[in-house]
Amino acid sequence: MNLQVWYDAQLCDAWSFHPDQPYVMQRVHTLNLQAYNLDHHLHLLREASEYLFGFASLCSANDAQRIISRLVERSRVNLSYSIPVVIRLDARGRLSFEVERPTFGYGAYLRAKRPRGVFVQCHAPQTVVQTSVTEAVDAMTESRVAIQGGEVAVWTDEYGGLVSRPWRPIFAAYRNRVYTPQTHTSVEYAVACRAIQRAGYELEVRPISGEALSRMDEIFVVDIMGVSALSEIRQHRLLSAVAKRVADKMEPK
Repeated sequence: MNLQVWYDAQLCDAWSFHPDQPYVMQRVHTLNLQAYNLDHHLHLLREASEYLFGFASLCSANDAQRIISRLVERSRVNLSYSIPVVIRLDARGRLSFEVERPTFGYGAYLRAKRPRGVFVQCHAPQTVVQTSVTEAVDAMTESRVAIQGGEVAVWTDEYGGLVSRPWRPIFAAYRNRVYTPQTHTSVEYAVACRAIQRAGYELEVRPISGEALSRMDEIFVVDIMGVSALSEIRQHRLLSAVAKRVADKMEPK
C-alpha cells in the first residue's frame, strides 16, 4: 500500500503531503473505484469556497471521478474494502485529492467498536463542510474527551442542548423512534436520513437536552464511511439495534 495524493495536477505520496491552510474539504466514500455522491460533495465544496474564499472550483464530477479512480489504483490498496478520499480546496485555489487508509468493511457498516461518549460544550459549526478550522476544533474536543476517559465528544451548547455537526450528524433512538436536533444539507445527513427511512423508522427533528439524551435507548453518529453506536453516556448504558438496522440500509453496499 502506497497512499497517493493528486495536488494541483501533480502526484505525490500521502505521507509527504501537507495541505496549505486555510482550506475547505469533503471526505468521499469510494468502493470498487467508484466515488459516491460526488455531485453533492462538489456542490457543497463550491458553495463553501465561494462563501469563504470568493471563488469556486471548476472541477466536474466526471473529472473528480477520473482522478479518484486513478489515485486509488496507484495507491495499491485492497479494493475489498471501502476507501475514503479527501477533496480539499485551499484559499489559493489549489485542489487536492488524498487517498486515506481503507476501512475494515465493504460499504457502509456499523463499526464493531462502540465508543464511550462524553459531553463537551461547543459552539455549533458555522459551515456545512469541514474546513481547516473545524478539523482543528474536532481534534481539540476529542483530546479533551480522551483526558476524561472518553472516546467520542458529544457536543452541547451553552444551554445544554445537543449539537449536531453536518459531517458527523448525531441521532438518538427511543422506543423505535429516531430523533436528531437539527437538519443539515450535508451528504452525511442525507445518506443517514435515507437509511433511517429504509429501515422503517420515522425521524423527528427536535431540540434534545443532555438530560434527555441520558435516557435514550441508543445514540449513534454517522460519518461518510459508516455508523458508530455509543456504548454509554454519563454511565447510562446504550443499545445498538436501531443503529445496526440503519447501517444495514446505508449506501453504498
